[in-house]
Amino acid sequence: MSRLKGYERKIVEYFNKKKYYNNSFLKYSIWHNRIKYLLGDELPKYDIRKLFVSLIEQNYFIRKKIKKRSYLYQFVNKKKQNKNDELFEGVIIVFD
Repeated sequence: MSRLKGYERKIVEYFNKKKYYNNSFLKYSIWHNRIKYLLGDELPKYDIRKLFVSLIEQNYFIRKKIKKRSYLYQFVNKKKQNKNDELFEGVIIVFD
């Protein structure tokens, strides 16, 4: 798995650069094609799927179930999400 770590970082940086977090939910095949475009034909389908599942586990993607066995995925901008968490951390609102 360690040989795939460099690819994960490359994928996340590219997706952030292209602002794919602005896209709505998309099928896995579209994300697969984007990863394949970025990495070329270096990796087989199995390794691309392993990379994608790893990114889901690291919360870079939101998964939404649409049918019995179908899912859609949306890329998440973790940088923006972390900034929002820091801004609202420790804020207490009191209603009288």
